[in-house]
Amino acid sequence: DEAPNQTPPHILHILADDLGWAEVGWHADDTQTNGEVQTPNMDALVAQGIELDRHYMHKICSPSRCAIQTGRAPIHVNVQNVEPEVTNPDDPVGGYQGIPLNMSTVATKLKEGGGYATHFVGKWDIGMATPMHAPQARGYDSWLGYWHHAND
Repeated sequence: DEAPNQTPPHILHILADDLGWAEVGWHADDTQTNGEVQTPNMDALVAQGIELDRHYMHKICSPSRCAIQTGRAPIHVNVQNVEPEVTNPDDPVGGYQGIPLNMSTVATKLKEGGGYATHFVGKWDIGMATPMHAPQARGYDSWLGYWHHAND
């Protein structure tokens, strides 16, 4: 007996810089926020899905993004938030700002292991020194966003 073909579930992953715990409806306490925090569409997505709420972030954005994308602690990927021009020419694999080229990303794993189409919207900030650091080279079919931190 073969198992029936099942469509893999959709995955929507949101990483928002500087978002506090109670700044979304499903965590907000109306007695403390006076009902000012209302996120009904996001509340509905969380109610129908799974909330992963135990990823502890680094104090700056690039290391946090590197950790989310690789599944590794920032100390093993990237703990700096430096300009993309900072390089170590003696290290062609990990001598650039962002995720070292020998580390895979969640997008690559979803494509290879699950046949997912992968798309990224927003701030990349995990490597842009070479074309091999770009979102499309790191497993994403498409990308709409900007490269670097400190954009307003």
